[in-house]
Amino acid sequence: MSSPATYPLTLRAGDTETVSVTLQDSSGAAINITGRTYAAQVRATVDAASPLATFTCTITNAAAGQFACTLSATTTAALSTGVAVWDLQEINGSTVTTLLAGPVKIDRDVTR
Repeated sequence: MSSPATYPLTLRAGDTETVSVTLQDSSGAAINITGRTYAAQVRATVDAASPLATFTCTITNAAAGQFACTLSATTTAALSTGVAVWDLQEINGSTVTTLLAGPVKIDRDVTR
């Protein structure tokens, strides 16, 4: 089993934030992700009981291996500035794989 790729995020509270992903095999060919689902959350710490925010993940082009995970402006506006953690998981039948993980820096908007 491989480790997830480290992918640090910077979120601006009050902005819509989207992480777009294209999955490819080792030769660079698209991985067809038909039938798979994706989930991503931000938590204060890895061990925190509840998420600070949950992304909405949508497959945008299954044959091309493309999906996007989005946090709404309303969701990010509720976040406090600071540092948290996040990860993104693929659910393929009964197999769950963490694809991306890392720190999250949360900044405030100046314009409100």
